[in-house]
Amino acid sequence: MLQLMTRVKIISDLLNLGLPVGKEAYIIGHNRRIDIAYQYLIRVPALKKEFWVVANDIKPLSDSDTSLDYSSEVNKLLIDVALKTKQFDIIKNLKGTKED
Repeated sequence: MLQLMTRVKIISDLLNLGLPVGKEAYIIGHNRRIDIAYQYLIRVPALKKEFWVVANDIKPLSDSDTSLDYSSEVNKLLIDVALKTKQFDIIKNLKGTKED
């Protein structure tokens, strides 16, 4: 059982609840009854909504997962800036760091 306030990523929507797949969320409650399908109450800050979900719909995030996500977002932002300013050396430097 996952602890409260655990950061999770929504990986599927098995029961077609309209979950935002791919978004991050926090566990804010869990159901202790075994006869209920919905096990976790999650809060999705991006949508400012709560959802009851089954355990197979979510995956706990580790620190390494979030740091990889942030580094890829930084790379995307640097590429956008390089294209807008026509400084293509930035893109060459990014490609060089990925090959190392």
